[in-house]
Amino acid sequence: MTTTLNGDFGGTFPYEPRFADAGEIRLHYVDEGPPDAGPLLFVHGNPTWSYLWRRPIAELSARGHRCVAFDHMGFGRSDKPPQLSAYSLERHIENAIALIDALDLSDVTLVGHDWGGPIGLGALLERRDRLRAVVLMNTWAWELPSFLPPFLREFRTEGLGEILALGGNLFVESIPGGMRRRDADPLMMEAYRAPFPDYWSRAGTLAFQREIPLTERDRSAPLMASIHERLPDLSLPVLLVWGMRDPVFQPVFLDQWRELFPEAETVELDDASHFLVEDSPDAVTDAIAGFLR
Repeated sequence: MTTTLNGDFGGTFPYEPRFADAGEIRLHYVDEGPPDAGPLLFVHGNPTWSYLWRRPIAELSARGHRCVAFDHMGFGRSDKPPQLSAYSLERHIENAIALIDALDLSDVTLVGHDWGGPIGLGALLERRDRLRAVVLMNTWAWELPSFLPPFLREFRTEGLGEILALGGNLFVESIPGGMRRRDADPLMMEAYRAPFPDYWSRAGTLAFQREIPLTERDRSAPLMASIHERLPDLSLPVLLVWGMRDPVFQPVFLDQWRELFPEAETVELDDASHFLVEDSPDAVTDAIAGFLR
């Protein structure tokens, strides 16, 4: 199932759509900036798509950086299988590897937010020779602790989750709740609603929630544990950019990253929430640009 998103959303996303094959799945991506520059690989989470990175892409590509941002299967302009079972962490990582290989990306700086952290890290741990540096934003790569908010646990209940996520598109409609200011820009919300016009087009958003490993019995737990175990072996520059008002990825998650990467640079955005790239796009862009220098 492919969702066609026409237009550039009022000029806010003027980038040429490109596509790469990951098996039978077609992944959408944008590729801006000098093609011979070391790429920034932007990896989004739930329920966003490459549109999340529109302002960093504009600014950083203008500064001479190559910016590649792709949409996960089930999101943005990428294909959207209607089966919930299709959306495993393993498959998302395989798709990311396929894109990295198809574009022959090397000297990569990974930029990951939310699910983009474990997916991007999982892929580039398999392509370690292609990875130069890592930027992580309000994300994780280990089994989540038991304080996962109750409203997120509701999506894991069969039947109720389908009503909320597939029927009500609640993940997308809740985006303003993950921002510093709740009066979200209508054009921004149009862009985030566009990939999910009907019930089954939203399968990826619900599947992501159910793929979070809360116990060792969960399907993704062994793979997430494997990613976590290999992280301390990464000897490369790391930048942590954190929205400190995030109700889900609270500062304790940032502390866990600091334990894993004690030499990491850290930028704390005190007035940003989960969708920090929407709340503070200039601060996020400046943090990345400073890190690259």
